[in-house]
Amino acid sequence: MKKLLLLGLFAFTVSFAQAQSPGDIRLSAGADYAFDLETFGLNFGGEYLFTDKISTAPNFTIYFPDGYNSSTLNVDFRYYFTEDILQWYGLLGFTNNWVTFDALGVKSTGSAAGANIGAGGVLKFTDNLAFNPELKYQAMDNGQFVLKFGVVYFLR
Repeated sequence: MKKLLLLGLFAFTVSFAQAQSPGDIRLSAGADYAFDLETFGLNFGGEYLFTDKISTAPNFTIYFPDGYNSSTLNVDFRYYFTEDILQWYGLLGFTNNWVTFDALGVKSTGSAAGANIGAGGVLKFTDNLAFNPELKYQAMDNGQFVLKFGVVYFLR
């Protein structure tokens, strides 16, 4: 009887560790590749789950192109299709890109706003860490695809 009780408790604990629930908070860091800029950037963000399927995931990227500065702020909303170790999601959101040029001592700045649409996944490899590949299209003036590879830390 004790073995059966311990086995049931272990199964409950393992199933609880893999589930996502409302109020979960995640932090992420990774690298982005912007196909239009043809450059890499560092991405930092977070995620808050409103329900077990819907979350918001704001993130900020600093790109490192030659000759100018570029950064992007994204506020994406994710819908999770799965909840296990591999969590697939679709996303819709808002993006705002800033670019600053410094040519011959004259600074020029510009920005563009648009929408994000894409998909990604969260692949857990421990209880608190996961990989996060993501591909999205930023629909703005010229539009561009952005590929992200990140690491996610689960706070709760």
